[in-house]
Amino acid sequence: NPPFTFVCGAHDAGLYITSKTISYTKLLYSSIYLYDPLPEAGLDINTGIFTSGWPGTYTATWSLMAYDYHGDHEVDIYLRKNGEQITESHHYSYYTGTSGGRVSDQGGRTLILHLDTGDNLDLYCADCSAGIYHTTFCVSMSQFDVV
Repeated sequence: NPPFTFVCGAHDAGLYITSKTISYTKLLYSSIYLYDPLPEAGLDINTGIFTSGWPGTYTATWSLMAYDYHGDHEVDIYLRKNGEQITESHHYSYYTGTSGGRVSDQGGRTLILHLDTGDNLDLYCADCSAGIYHTTFCVSMSQFDVV
């Protein structure tokens, strides 16, 4: 049987964090098969870190709702690979309206990237002090490498 990985984590309640990885309160789905299992492979919902258990092409996708009031900092999120921000993954939300107003927007991103065994992915809040809700983060192996 070929190796496969499918995982999804969720954090429904509000998060107001800065310079931290998003952690999850629930593992929505986890199905992993590897020839030579790597013990830390999968999504650790406590740390928010996904660890690849087999080299290959992976798809990472996330969605969330940002709540921005007048005067709040922008919501600024990146996908990171091995602790390095992927600039092209930038997820941004900011309210520029008048005082007393608020914007709630829902959005998400999808990236396809190569991971080696033991590589990590995490969703990093550079600034989520305005608040994010209804966050989901999923990673799936799209194609395994033949090794």
